[in-house]
Amino acid sequence: MTRGCPKCGRMLNEVTTICPYCHYNFSGIDDFFKKTNEKIFIENEKYAGFIKRLVAGLFDIFFTLIFTYFILIAVDKYLIKITLDNLYIGLIIFIPLYILYNSICERTSWRGSLGKYILNIEVTDQYENPVTFPKALGRNTAKILNILTLGIGFLLSALPPQKQALNDKVAHTFVINKIVMKEKYNMLFASPIKRFAAFIIDALIISLICYGIFALADLIPTKELSEEMIDTLECAKNIVCLVVILFYFPFAESKTGSTFGKSFMHIKVVKLSGDIPGFIISFARELILFLDIITLGFLLTFVTEKKQTIKDILTRTTVIIR
Repeated sequence: MTRGCPKCGRMLNEVTTICPYCHYNFSGIDDFFKKTNEKIFIENEKYAGFIKRLVAGLFDIFFTLIFTYFILIAVDKYLIKITLDNLYIGLIIFIPLYILYNSICERTSWRGSLGKYILNIEVTDQYENPVTFPKALGRNTAKILNILTLGIGFLLSALPPQKQALNDKVAHTFVINKIVMKEKYNMLFASPIKRFAAFIIDALIISLICYGIFALADLIPTKELSEEMIDTLECAKNIVCLVVILFYFPFAESKTGSTFGKSFMHIKVVKLSGDIPGFIISFARELILFLDIITLGFLLTFVTEKKQTIKDILTRTTVIIR
């Protein structure tokens, strides 16, 4: 490859730094193009992408649905009986609650909902300042336009350069990635597919163990046992199965970082420092698992840098390839 000298016009090798004919120094123009390319890259990375916004939105819908559910319980108990005929009351509660929840959160120091906070994205105005509450309220109310356009309004957030959904264009707001210091890790993070396959294997093993416990308990002759002893036996086998379910993951992960399923898939759980997590951390991961299930937190592995779910983020752990 060659390039022309801007001073004398002679064609030179592209790696030439000083023209041998007129002694023109290329460092200035090289720095200019380097900064220009970096600026383009930064601008492309500045605005939150469609997948990040979609996952954050799914979290927020789940959070709002949980609150709506409890409000419906109160309405059913104290005001009016909730049936299939008046289930629309849930929608009447959900929509204002969703709009208010997002609007309040966007006015806080988070600059966004809980879902956006987890995904490290935030809502700003055109000057990258926090939005006012009226602007946040207008932005979230305008999300109705995204629904009325059959989702096309939201799909606009996939289009560069500024990736604005229809409600963002109406409110003159932007969703951007938070500036965070990127840490360098010498670990290869496990893919969501590997993690899911390992979980299925472990779930099957737990099911087989529990099935074996129940099968062994059924072999015990109960004809000569009193009703109280039969109830005790039933309670005992349920307790043993519960212990297996609760301690299968923490016990294995705190020893080697891997359960049988993870060993089969050649992956393991580690702290961000690279060390094997202790029993307390592993048990905390087990207890927080329900959050990943009810909020679809496992989808975070597709969009987070270290492929973490909610339980990974809260316990500062991740899953890596062994």
